[in-house]
Amino acid sequence: MDRVRELLFHKRAELQDRWDRQLRAAAEAGFPLDHATSVLLPQLLEAAGEALEKRFRLPVAGTPAPAAGGRRAAVQGSLLADFLFDAVLEHDPSLSAPEQRRLSDSLAHAAMEVLVRHQLEGELDRRRHDADRFTRLGHQLRNSMTAAQLALGLLQKHGEMSDSRAVRLLEDSLARLRAGLEDTLLDELLAQGGLRLSRIRLDRVAAEARGDTEPEARERGVQLVLGEPSRVEFKGDTRLMRPAVRALVRVALDLSRRGATVRMQCAKRREAARLAVVVDRCRKRPDGRLGSVSGLALVRRAARAHGGEVKVRAIADGCELTLEVPLTPDS
Repeated sequence: MDRVRELLFHKRAELQDRWDRQLRAAAEAGFPLDHATSVLLPQLLEAAGEALEKRFRLPVAGTPAPAAGGRRAAVQGSLLADFLFDAVLEHDPSLSAPEQRRLSDSLAHAAMEVLVRHQLEGELDRRRHDADRFTRLGHQLRNSMTAAQLALGLLQKHGEMSDSRAVRLLEDSLARLRAGLEDTLLDELLAQGGLRLSRIRLDRVAAEARGDTEPEARERGVQLVLGEPSRVEFKGDTRLMRPAVRALVRVALDLSRRGATVRMQCAKRREAARLAVVVDRCRKRPDGRLGSVSGLALVRRAARAHGGEVKVRAIADGCELTLEVPLTPDS
């Protein structure tokens, strides 16, 4: 095998050039390959040379974690492939040289596929565990920011904090932090391998949102009214839908004038679950149009992730915000 190792060592530049040309030819033919393999080829040649010298060599102490993990996976794959190769030959020793080579190549291919899949599944489980912990922390931070916003409003109401540029900056910072945190939480959830679907009672989620936002509504002088339970169920991810419904109600509060009534009603519309949040007196511009409707980014992203949509429309002196999601999403 020393002769083969010397060949690989001296032909590195030629092999790199041939492989790059093969990548370009495949791309021109309409079958683009992963160009990362062009960068990985020198590492593959080095690893092949070490394997030709001694294939079952465990990583030495102090080896960086990625290199050590790769070496252990390679040794495990070789052991598995050799075991199966020998087992097949025991049962059919008459295999020709081309058949043995094809068997060896197939076993090496299968070992690589299985080991990488096993590693990625383990990494995905770890990320899910970390994401759940991150989500719990994010919810605690969001609740703390809500409490800070309410406390700030109380201090202003009782005259303990005068209206100033510093106070307005603090209010704006708290609002931006909350919106950024919810958006980050949604990004993290969507990166965890898609939606985790379960049966969701929309009226229960709406009731939870009403309970969470009731203190804020009282401070704003707004009455929150939840319609009769309608037992509308759909398949969705509660990690997304709960904060989305809360955010929708908060947007309605932001649009409400003092003394307004916000009515929440769940219903089934054709093949969709629908939550309508109606404000009887909305803040509007002199031309009668709605003012700035901010805070709906999270709601829209959650709805689209489920194949749904969010609508806002003016009605008489008020406005209506609706969230619709299919009863059974395509995802």
